[in-house]
Amino acid sequence: MMNAFFQFLSTFSVRRFWWKAWLLCFTASSFAAGPGVAELKMLDFTDSYGNVRMRHQPKFDFPDPLKVERDFNLEGSDIARLPNDLTVNGNLNLSYTPISRLPRKLYVGGYLNLAYTKITRLKNGLRVRGDLSLIGTPMTQLPQRITIEGDLYIGNTQIKALPALLRLKGNLYLGGNPMPEIPQSAQIDGMIYY
Repeated sequence: MMNAFFQFLSTFSVRRFWWKAWLLCFTASSFAAGPGVAELKMLDFTDSYGNVRMRHQPKFDFPDPLKVERDFNLEGSDIARLPNDLTVNGNLNLSYTPISRLPRKLYVGGYLNLAYTKITRLKNGLRVRGDLSLIGTPMTQLPQRITIEGDLYIGNTQIKALPALLRLKGNLYLGGNPMPEIPQSAQIDGMIYY
């Protein structure tokens, strides 16, 4: 019977609407307190692989906590605030957004792109499991303890010194910035490019 129902839905171009209606009616019991409006609105931006794309999106209220199964792309959106507890198993792209601070509890499984955001500081002990792009941010310094498993891009920033407990497994891209002071204790496994 359910198979026939899905065959019926697949014949219409509005099956996405019907899928959401079915999800709302038949799976509400699987949510702890029923799905909130924000969770249902997130379906509009989520593909079948778990990626969430909200490029050039106006303001949006996210559920808190929020878990994204794959990549989370907010590039160029007007979204200025993220949930306090954010898990992104893939890449997080916040470039060209008005975001000025990162969530208190943040896990990113891939790269973290903060290019041309208003972020001025990062949390001490931050670990980035891919590349970290700070290009065009108003940042003047990195936290004293930071681990980056990919490349670090600091072009067009005011960063003049690297932290003592920097662990950079990839390359450092200065993007035309003058060479920063590099403490003896900093570890850079890759190359430095101007």
